[in-house]
Amino acid sequence: MKDRSYHHGNLKHELIEKGLEYIDRYGVESLSMRKLAETVGVSSAAPYAHFQNKEAFLAAVWEYITDQFYSRLEETSNTCTDKNRLLIELGKSYVLFFYENPLYYHFLFTRINIEVSEYKPFLLFEDIATDYLVEHINIRRDSIRPKILALWSMVHGLAQLVSVKGVVNMDNLGDEIEKILSSISF
Repeated sequence: MKDRSYHHGNLKHELIEKGLEYIDRYGVESLSMRKLAETVGVSSAAPYAHFQNKEAFLAAVWEYITDQFYSRLEETSNTCTDKNRLLIELGKSYVLFFYENPLYYHFLFTRINIEVSEYKPFLLFEDIATDYLVEHINIRRDSIRPKILALWSMVHGLAQLVSVKGVVNMDNLGDEIEKILSSISF
């Protein structure tokens, strides 16, 4: 393949997305910066304009996905006008984000040990869920952590389950997710 020195568009974004596809197909062990460049169709030096090495690339992928995920949850939090529905809407956003981006789910949760005390999407979810449970369900703050983890587990597991054929009715996925999330009571 002839290397190209000029690339239209957002090369960093394309390297991340194509890199995720490559990792999903061949595994992270076989990825190299040269193979990444070949996958995108740029010169072998082009990825180095954005990433120092493979480890920096993988860290950038993790950060990119985390930022996208956080932005989706934050947008839901900011646009939900009915605070009684905020947890349901946040859960739907979580599940639909990973349904729409299954490679993101796989990369985040099968490759890297996430430190929850520093993981922005969880911290946002925890803050919102804590406020909701204290204000609407009257749960004491000192007993809230297990409930937060149960809620997080539910949406996390549901995000994985929507990829299994026949488990969730895919005809109207948003409604189906809402029905599942609404079935839980405190």
